Amino acid sequence: MTETANNYARVLYELPIRRESIEEAKQILAVPQVGRALESPVVPWIQKQQVIGRLFPEDMQNFLKVVCRYQKIDQIQDIFYAYDALCLKQNGTLKAVLRYVTPPMEEQKKKIIEFLKRKFHVQAVDLKLEEDKSLAGGFVLSAQGHEFDWSLLGRYKKLRQKLMRR
Repeated sequence: MTETANNYARVLYELPIRRESIEEAKQILAVPQVGRALESPVVPWIQKQQVIGRLFPEDMQNFLKVVCRYQKIDQIQDIFYAYDALCLKQNGTLKAVLRYVTPPMEEQKKKIIEFLKRKFHVQAVDLKLEEDKSLAGGFVLSAQGHEFDWSLLGRYKKLRQKLMRR
């Protein structure tokens, strides 16, 4: 996540914009033609303003115009991601991703969630599970820019680095 995306996310969080408007803007920007039109340096600024005015909720328009004006619309997905993370953080919730080869049992998930609560000092954890066969075994846990790699692939890479240094 870039510092720019985090800064815009903070501004978005502080503006009086309804959560529904932000979600609607995310859906509109998921349409490839809209994103490309707003990102394109060939499309004149006045046309970008018209697109924003016609398609987006009124309370989101000024924010999107500023993002377009400063040519940061290509980072809008990162901005929304950072915004969601900021909302969760303000609510005391941590967003984390667990990539695995074999799905964890309920007891393992509980222990992982407890580990994350202690490590990041939060009340709740939103744990997303993703299957990743390329890990060969074990799992990788990602949260707030930290990665805890207990996979066979990760251990192999660490061992290889150690052997290469000698």
